[in-house]
Amino acid sequence: MTQAIRDQMRRLLRYEPTMVIADLWLDGCASPCAHGIPGFDPLDAAPLLRHLYILERDGNRMRYRVSGESVNDLFGSNHAGKLLDSVVPPDIYPVVEGYFLDVFALKICVFKGHITQPGRSHVEFERLLLPVFRNGEIQLLGTLALSTSAKLRVEADAPPRAGTGFHFTQIDLADGAVSEAHIPLSDLPVEQLPFESHVRRRPSSPVSLGAVRKDFETIC
Repeated sequence: MTQAIRDQMRRLLRYEPTMVIADLWLDGCASPCAHGIPGFDPLDAAPLLRHLYILERDGNRMRYRVSGESVNDLFGSNHAGKLLDSVVPPDIYPVVEGYFLDVFALKICVFKGHITQPGRSHVEFERLLLPVFRNGEIQLLGTLALSTSAKLRVEADAPPRAGTGFHFTQIDLADGAVSEAHIPLSDLPVEQLPFESHVRRRPSSPVSLGAVRKDFETIC
């Protein structure tokens, strides 16, 4: 099944950060792992820590255990310790909640699309949501790639840009089943969606291993 999932990732993922994390996760599946899913050591992905976040279950809600520097910078706040439903706009949260929760039931999710604001260029986004086993429990490892900050894959088989609205692809790790859903832009609360004017561009700075440990391990 690992090769089938890798093929799906090649078909779906357009950005380097999401593809690198997908490969790292799949490589981890080659070793014996609890619940059939790998763990995750942030130091194994040090160059990409800015794009990563980790969520844990808090009853029926989800809480940011870790929120990478780039994710914080992009949206102007540190999400670590916050509940996901307090970060995602209230009219959008019910649309995406189930896809995030399904990760804890061992489903991979690729969530992508783009939004266009009249008179401005579009912002394309790509999220990869993966189950990992950390600190004795299943957690959600997420990556966020935006067209304003992430590199595109250069391989010939990289997929084209996603259409408008939200696109979800789930892979059930129990049987490999793939399901896809599309929510058109006309069915989304456009006024609450993040446009490029909301995205903060800040200069990147080198991330030391000491900073990695501070950002991820001490928070955990």
